[in-house]
Amino acid sequence: TGKGASAVGLTAGVHRDPITREWTLEGGALVLADNGLCAIDEFDKMNEQDRTSIHEALEQQSISISKAGIVTSLRARCSVIAAANPIGGQYDSSLTFTDNVELTDPIIQRFDILCVLQDTIDPIRDAELAESVVSSHQRAFGQNQENEPEIQNVIPQATLRRYIAYARNNCFPTLSAIDQNKVSKLYAELRLESIACGGIPIAVRHLESLMRIAEAHAKIGLRDYVSSEDLDAAIAVVVHSFVTAQKFSVRSALERGFKRYYVNAQRADFTAIILYALRALLLDAHTYQLGAQPASYLFSFDDLLDKLAEYGPESDERTLIKGLKHSKTSLEKHGFQADLEQRSVFWSP
Repeated sequence: TGKGASAVGLTAGVHRDPITREWTLEGGALVLADNGLCAIDEFDKMNEQDRTSIHEALEQQSISISKAGIVTSLRARCSVIAAANPIGGQYDSSLTFTDNVELTDPIIQRFDILCVLQDTIDPIRDAELAESVVSSHQRAFGQNQENEPEIQNVIPQATLRRYIAYARNNCFPTLSAIDQNKVSKLYAELRLESIACGGIPIAVRHLESLMRIAEAHAKIGLRDYVSSEDLDAAIAVVVHSFVTAQKFSVRSALERGFKRYYVNAQRADFTAIILYALRALLLDAHTYQLGAQPASYLFSFDDLLDKLAEYGPESDERTLIKGLKHSKTSLEKHGFQADLEQRSVFWSP
């Protein structure tokens, strides 16, 4: 945790051996997590000097030591996942990410991805979460196993571990055939918008983050080179991270401005876009419903097409119908049923 962490505990420390009376070097959490993962909770509660000590580890993947006559450099090739709470315990959407969290720009810029997690009301997710918690407790006591539905297309954890280990040890994709013009144009636009919106400053580090994410996307696909699909996926992640860290008042305008960068990445999974748009329609209907909440909702194809135009590629009704047929099982799992004759989608819990 951030409150109990110190610079020595995260990087490295020098101690005198009680028997030999010689100075010994002991690695901290980042050194011990070499080629692994280091998670830091309550990151905003850390002392500013202690946070400054990990700048080198986050940027150069190494830690330099010069203490008690010991001068060396230790490897800290690990991924860092840090969690921080907003000021006052409540995230204010009218402010930027930097105004909500007590972190300086230099430390924020060293993270590849920023995720803003807010506790919003979503009938589908709330029902799924409650069902998951109850089922977890019942499984712990050996109950409800005979009535529990069988989950399809689940990768066993042992298989997933072997797959990830193989990808890390055998796949080293290269950046030989990427669209440099697209990357440079995106970087220039992000720089302009960051100055205009007053949010997180965009620096050269974000270009390096984009390259790392693209390489990781190619590696998980066991490819030897970074393809255009990998670059589009990385761009979508970087743009989404940038947009969600801005004020709510400018977020919609930024999403429309950078919409073309989402299109190529989202086109490959139209099912996810349809489900996301239906969730958004359901949340809007649930939020603006006066009085008692109805037991079900009905959305027309026209409303769904308008919502799809906000999130993904331009679609017509023929493409929508094809997507609804293809994603029928996934939609029914979340309570949605498409009526092609009535040109509508029905939802009930």
